[in-house]
Formats: sequence, C-alpha cells, structure tokens
Amino acid sequence: MTTGRVRRAWLGVAGVPVPLPPPLAERLGQKLGLRVVEVVPGSPAGTAGIYLGDVLLSAGGQPVQSVQALQRLMLGPAIGKNLPITVLRKNALVDVVSVPTELG
Repeated sequence: MTTGRVRRAWLGVAGVPVPLPPPLAERLGQKLGLRVVEVVPGSPAGTAGIYLGDVLLSAGGQPVQSVQALQRLMLGPAIGKNLPITVLRKNALVDVVSVPTELG
C-alpha cells in the first residue's frame, strides 16, 4: 500500500507437478512434488544450486505440490530473505537455501 504496488518475490524456476515415489510420499505425507523444467541462469534458484530435473518438495517448511503452492510463498516479505528448499535429486534429499529477489 505504501508504494502503490504489490511486491512479489521471484525464484526464477518453472516446474510441473509429478507424483513422488510411494515410499517417499508416505514418509513426507505428500503425494506430489514440482519437477523443475526451467531454471533462469543467474536467478536465485540457479544461484542456490537448483537444477533441471530436481523435484521441489518443500520451501520455507511448506510442502510444494503445485505451482500455486510455490507462488503463495512468493509474497513481498520473502524478498531478500533466506528460503530453505528441499529437493529430490537422483533419489537423494538435498537442502539448498535461496534468496528470492523482487520481481521487476
């Protein structure tokens, strides 16, 4: 309100929902993850070490099962703050930390 516009955070990643392997889905209590199909070079996601083919499982402690779930985390307060992300990479859980920037 004070700036006259809505500030949105940006990661620089695009993904599609994919089913998780049943044992992992049961352990995490979620059926889907978000497979990374694009990482913008030099983006916060790229800098954090997120790669094509990774499956986003959680961000900021919240499950990521859809693009909408990830977008809900990209509000103004997320800009410039550490965002812990857990991905599934080659059957291993990998934790990275991204710092979303302002979508401009």
